[in-house]
Amino acid sequence: MITLGNLRAHARDVEAREAGIATADIEVARRAGMLPADVAALRAFTAAEPGWCIVVRCPKSASYAWQDLLPAKIGATGKKSGDSGLVSIHKLKRAPGGAPLFRDGEPIIDAAIHVSDDDLTGVWQHWKGAWQRVRITAAGGTKRGGYGAGAAEMLRRLNRSLATRIQHGCQDDWASADNRDVRPDDGFAGFLRGEAGFIDGAATCRGYFAGNGLSAFPYDPVSGAFIG
Repeated sequence: MITLGNLRAHARDVEAREAGIATADIEVARRAGMLPADVAALRAFTAAEPGWCIVVRCPKSASYAWQDLLPAKIGATGKKSGDSGLVSIHKLKRAPGGAPLFRDGEPIIDAAIHVSDDDLTGVWQHWKGAWQRVRITAAGGTKRGGYGAGAAEMLRRLNRSLATRIQHGCQDDWASADNRDVRPDDGFAGFLRGEAGFIDGAATCRGYFAGNGLSAFPYDPVSGAFIG
């Protein structure tokens, strides 16, 4: 059965090819649930001197059809719709002053469909023959706040090339009890000095870190809990 998502994914393939995006980038984007243009941009960014490595945790592959068409799920929580890559988010409607609004004695709820976005996992810069971690996180384990000057500038330069902008720091750098940890079936995408690839699962991502001389994978190999 052909679904609307199938049709949208095919249209996205065509749009990407017409825009001159490489077939390899489109294939990674399809598996990673990302925009082909963003895969190409991340790959190009990491090719710049002195060389970068960027790993992102991906949404469900079905998100591929809806990226840039629906608003991204940025820091919001809601009911996930299975493997669709979509999230139903319900928010209490408020007056300009912040007071909740009611109709017939019941709170007014705004419902909207958002698409899952990709999240930075870790960033490294090649320096003096080795990969050096670039920590991108607010101080003290807080969810929001300023980054160091170097990290902030790197994100500004990266975001100038992305359609789906990076909205927060790296999951691997967030030393908080609220870190979402990793799950065995999480998908990742790795971008290393101009090469891009899909990383299928947390165990494979652990191997990617080790095989490329990155920092230790900061999650327990059994439970997936963040261990810093």
